[in-house]
Amino acid sequence: MAAKYQVYKDVAGKFRFRLKAENDRIVAVSQAYEQHEGCMNGVKSVQSNCNAEIEDMTIEGERIPNPKYQVFYDKTCGFRFHLNARNGEIIAACEGYETKDGCLNGIKAVQASCDAEIEDLTVSPKPVSSEPVMEENTIATVASTQTMSAPSEMAKTKLELYKLPEQIAAGSVIHFKGKLSKGDAGIPDAYIRIYEHDRSFFLDGIWAHGYTMEDGTFDLGCIAKAPHFWDDSARVFAQYDGAEEVKHLRSDFQKIIIK
Repeated sequence: MAAKYQVYKDVAGKFRFRLKAENDRIVAVSQAYEQHEGCMNGVKSVQSNCNAEIEDMTIEGERIPNPKYQVFYDKTCGFRFHLNARNGEIIAACEGYETKDGCLNGIKAVQASCDAEIEDLTVSPKPVSSEPVMEENTIATVASTQTMSAPSEMAKTKLELYKLPEQIAAGSVIHFKGKLSKGDAGIPDAYIRIYEHDRSFFLDGIWAHGYTMEDGTFDLGCIAKAPHFWDDSARVFAQYDGAEEVKHLRSDFQKIIIK
């Protein structure tokens, strides 16, 4: 399929856009806009600045003026980039990549999509995905006592977190793969969070977050860190929020040792 920008409304009623590359992967997303016109202008700004130079903030070197791509390392999610407009405003950002080369390939995908078509899901008969507001930080905490959906609701939608390795080395990238489905059909463009269940302070920290693909599957990565100095094990789970029929849907817990 051809690359395209998709304009949609999130669960808060804000306008956002995302860029899907030819392989259907989301390579860049926007901030929230109050007005449809502002969101469309955001798409046009990315298109007009898509060939900007790249500033690699992971190494020493001369800093360049805006507009520019800035590549940086996020200790939680790996290598990331964002695109700054001429006025310094961040107009698009990506999720984490395991390697810098992968991050640079993401930039190349944006550069190759300067003339990509715009698909406006706010006026299309195609259902608009319900997605929570994208978080600026890749680490956040939520109360572990969140209300779960009623059994009858959970039976309608299923969230799976595929089998994780029993052990992984600290500092390496861990991938959380799974699927969100309803009946036999996968649910695309749904926002998934990966949490570590904290047994000590009753706060669950986010390890990774992102969107499902067209078939409802997801592949979210982050840098593995030992969760506590007194305990090298972690209990993790996937969670889906935002659908009208499912307020909080969790996968089964899985234990993983990080050394």
